[in-house]
Amino acid sequence: MADPNAPVFESNEAEAFLAAIGVQAAVANPAVPAFVSANAGSGKTKVLIDRVARLLLRRDDGRKGAEPDSILCITYTKAAASEMLTRLFKTLGRWSVMEDPKLRSELARLEGRDEAAYTPDDLKAARALFARALESPGGLRIETIHAFCSRILRRFPQEAGVLPGFSEIEEDEASGLWQAARASAVLRAQEATPDLLDLLALEGGHDGAMAGLDMLRWSANAVLDFAEVHAFDFDAMDFALRGVLNAPEASAQELLDLAMGEGLPVADLKAAVVVLQGGAVTDQKTAEALISVLEAQKPEDRWDIYRGVFTTGSGDYRKSNPYTAASVKQSSLIPDLFQMKDGEGREVARVRQLAENLARARAFERTSALLRVGVPALQAYQREKAARAALDFDDLIHKTRILLTQDGMSDWVLFKLDGGLSHVLLDEAQDTSPPQWELITALTDEFFSGLGADRQQDPRTLFVVGDEKQSIYSFQGADPSKFRDKQAEFGQRAADMVHGSMDMSFRSAPQVLEFVDRVWNSAPPIDVPHAPTAPLAADVVNHTARRASQPGCVELWPIEPLAEDEPADAWDRPVNAMRSSSPKAKLAKRLAARIREMIDSGETIWAEQPDRSWVRRPMQPQDVLVLVRGRTGGLFDAMIGALKSAGLPVAGADRLKLLDHIGVQDCLNLLRFVVLPEADLTLAEILRGPFLGLVDDDRYLFPLAGEREKGVSLWTRVQESTDPDVQAAAGFLRSLLERTDLAPYEFLSSVLDQAGQDGQTGWEKINARLGTPARDPVEALMSRALQHDAAEPASLQGFLAAMEAHDTEIKRDLAAPEREVRVMTVHGAKGLQAPVVVLPDTTAGPRGGSARMFDLAGMPVWSPRKDADTPELAAQRAIADAKAEEEHRRLLYVALTRAQDRLIIAGHWHGGGKEGFNKKSWYALCADAMDTFVPGGGGADEVRRHGAPGPVMAGRGAGSGPEGKVPDWALRPPPVDIQARRLSAPTSLLSRQTPVLAPFGVHREAQMKRGRLIHSLLQYLPELPEAMREEAGRTFLERDVELDDARRAEMLAAAMGVLADPAMADVFAPGGRAEAAVIGTAEELPEGVVINGRVDRLVVTPERVLVIDFKTDQPAPGTVSGVADTYMAQMAAYWAVLRQAYRGRDVVAALCWTDGPKLMVLPEANLLASLKRAQSEV
Repeated sequence: MADPNAPVFESNEAEAFLAAIGVQAAVANPAVPAFVSANAGSGKTKVLIDRVARLLLRRDDGRKGAEPDSILCITYTKAAASEMLTRLFKTLGRWSVMEDPKLRSELARLEGRDEAAYTPDDLKAARALFARALESPGGLRIETIHAFCSRILRRFPQEAGVLPGFSEIEEDEASGLWQAARASAVLRAQEATPDLLDLLALEGGHDGAMAGLDMLRWSANAVLDFAEVHAFDFDAMDFALRGVLNAPEASAQELLDLAMGEGLPVADLKAAVVVLQGGAVTDQKTAEALISVLEAQKPEDRWDIYRGVFTTGSGDYRKSNPYTAASVKQSSLIPDLFQMKDGEGREVARVRQLAENLARARAFERTSALLRVGVPALQAYQREKAARAALDFDDLIHKTRILLTQDGMSDWVLFKLDGGLSHVLLDEAQDTSPPQWELITALTDEFFSGLGADRQQDPRTLFVVGDEKQSIYSFQGADPSKFRDKQAEFGQRAADMVHGSMDMSFRSAPQVLEFVDRVWNSAPPIDVPHAPTAPLAADVVNHTARRASQPGCVELWPIEPLAEDEPADAWDRPVNAMRSSSPKAKLAKRLAARIREMIDSGETIWAEQPDRSWVRRPMQPQDVLVLVRGRTGGLFDAMIGALKSAGLPVAGADRLKLLDHIGVQDCLNLLRFVVLPEADLTLAEILRGPFLGLVDDDRYLFPLAGEREKGVSLWTRVQESTDPDVQAAAGFLRSLLERTDLAPYEFLSSVLDQAGQDGQTGWEKINARLGTPARDPVEALMSRALQHDAAEPASLQGFLAAMEAHDTEIKRDLAAPEREVRVMTVHGAKGLQAPVVVLPDTTAGPRGGSARMFDLAGMPVWSPRKDADTPELAAQRAIADAKAEEEHRRLLYVALTRAQDRLIIAGHWHGGGKEGFNKKSWYALCADAMDTFVPGGGGADEVRRHGAPGPVMAGRGAGSGPEGKVPDWALRPPPVDIQARRLSAPTSLLSRQTPVLAPFGVHREAQMKRGRLIHSLLQYLPELPEAMREEAGRTFLERDVELDDARRAEMLAAAMGVLADPAMADVFAPGGRAEAAVIGTAEELPEGVVINGRVDRLVVTPERVLVIDFKTDQPAPGTVSGVADTYMAQMAAYWAVLRQAYRGRDVVAALCWTDGPKLMVLPEANLLASLKRAQSEV
């Protein structure tokens, strides 16, 4: 019997493998354009890097390869761009140090040439590529589409109509600007057109008017283009909108008044009632409805009742008549009015037409109202961004698209770009939006015509690679159908275009790939009569496995039946807490236990070795990747909590909203108390929180808070209390007040890391109360505090204000596993892989029906609900829902193809059906596929498998063997720190005896602003040629609209005076660094103090180090004795640290007073005296 743990080698002569590498080599050929469809795990990144490397290499005839800055590679994310750049430079770096034989072999394998064909000059050129790529002025351009657009707009700001120094704003800042603009527009509408605002609020549902306005923002460019075409004339927009909707001239209310008033055939209805009342039950129900119609007073009430005669409870028109055959025999009036089967009565036709006219009229009215309220909000939003010289991501795409596609200026811009751009490579093309495709088409248009097409010796090429099945970013505008369209378009324009299909997966085991193929190919087609293209899900997929000799396993878990929920007291838990008996919590617990069992028992997965063999090894926590559809809903947090409860290391959430976590709020409450001890609610939360734990309200909080006189704060009552526990709490709170001078990070560290009087650290108290899930967000808060300390003044109040101003979301990179189980969304895991993938979130259906804003003939139309659609909007909504279902399946494909060896598919009970899952869910699709491998019919606890789990390596689980053995040092208690090291700003050394200037006031604020601006000028202007400095400085100051001309001139004169002063020549000598970070310690500093700060200017030469700080807030003193103590201590600290770093060099500290200007060198004796004083005060 073969040893299951023996190494496995895959054959390099296998037919499928040779075909796969043949396709890779063909599409990597830099001499021809290529359009490639690549399955998941097929090596598309490798092919893209190979193509770039081959572009850089010398040609066969000895000509130089492409210039690095003539190559543009566009990918979807910054992470992907960074990975590709890293891998490419790693390849070039290897070549630079390779010996001749090995380099010849690698180049021959890459280019498909004979090793003997490479001359010494070829090898020399290949080795030089690393330096050539680094030193090229433009560099290797591997970047996102947004980075490319930003670069183009900065190169052509005047042509694009943007400010030269524009900044790019992130979504949180853009959202803040939009909310301010939206609020302003709503207030104006409330005063000027309250009826329009009422209509928006009514149509917007529970979100009110904001729902429509927010939807308008995401279509901002299209809406503003529509408004601009009509010169922002709302009457002209209404005329165009009415035409495209075919809306009647009358309003919806007028239509209803007429139809349910004069137009209602009262006499006929009364006659029909007489006949129907004597009929069967169906006839009598219709008669009762008609009586209600005749009795109703309001047209709206009449319409609601009358329409119900012809429709079902779901709102669809009935397929049967609302009467019986017996009634027809009594009177022919009945079918004449109400026939719906095998004909159409008069009233049926009138009701259908009225319903359609009302839908058109209401669509016009709500869209017109939205435009009249929303367009001014969009204009205000654009003005706010313009005032800040800011562009958001949509602006970057929109303005670049206009720049490159509109007649006139685009010819000039493309001509300038055309001279330096010869090769464009587009990665992840399936996620490219239509506007982005316009950019790519405009950039490469010359490649296929005129001189661009005739350059046979050095052809200009386009390379596109993508996979429609992995298009999952429709919410960012991606349209996978464009991938097909562009493939056909570019194929027609370039006769030599290579169309490649990379089908071999180098990632997954064959059983995983077989299951993926079966899921995709057996899924029922999604067909929509109005769809312009065939559904993508109809395409047949066939993966081939490179790892054909390495079996894997796919598991499908049964859904646990829904158990009756146990009643609980409403006070037992928070309203948003998940019950332990809920299906999601139970599933998370089962999965965590199974993962723990797999690791502990030594179940194996495959691992590649340096010699390209594959061997089995025991599973480790980092081998497991749990994928969910979204972070909301509870399952995401339940999985993290269950894994931690099972004792497994977990990487935590890939995104954290800090203010949503109670542990973070507990820490921020400490800062709130220090800033304002009289805030009673904050203090009450601290008393009951994990740091003090006084949770018995009857004993502590109620007597303290309730038994006090008016105007007496809770803090006063705590200090006056004689209860021992409260006295201990007061001591802790007083210790917090004694730390008000600490920086935020130091303050929080002192609370969390140091043991209190009870012997417990803050971390231990948080873990005891909130559990291990609280650690990740609190650590993220600490990181945020450290970042704040490095970038802003070390102020507790400033940090607290910054945290509360934004709902800070921390993005964490979980791409590289670090001995922890990862729990991520499928979107977040795009591009990643893991030996074991677990899918617990599979039972819900597609998230369709989200479409709200539609485009009819280039005009925006708002339709927030399905029952409000016109026929044209209903057709568009059906297409949108079908596309959502397609993307639902593509997201499943991405999730399944992350697995290398093991795939575990599970689900919790969902919905009210008998099966516990939606018929269009991932679980349904996977169950249908599994039926073809392992037919169902087993017991309720049966786990069905395609393939088999790997053999167990006995005694080799996560906690055993060489890898799992705990080293001796980990079991020894750490030595006690004599004194904790603390980071300190240099200015804090003498803080207790230094007067503090008032931080507020108009004069002080103006002084601080002047100092900041002059500092900026002195930071950036020295890097420019002298002839350009004054103009650049003037332009910089003109960006600040709050400055008048006199203040700008004074600041510029101060900065230019410093730069022009001969005494400052050494300060601004070439090679000097502005805003240089200095961190370190020295013997002269107080024990345990680590200086952390930035110097305004640092000039390092072989002989000496010159450290300079600019002072802009006051005139220079006459002598060194007049220098403030804080300034002297600051420079002494820098001087001491730099003497340690640059031993043997003369370190000179100086102050540069901009008023004068005057350079004052500080004597070494004064510096040492200042440091000695600082030591004595510790």
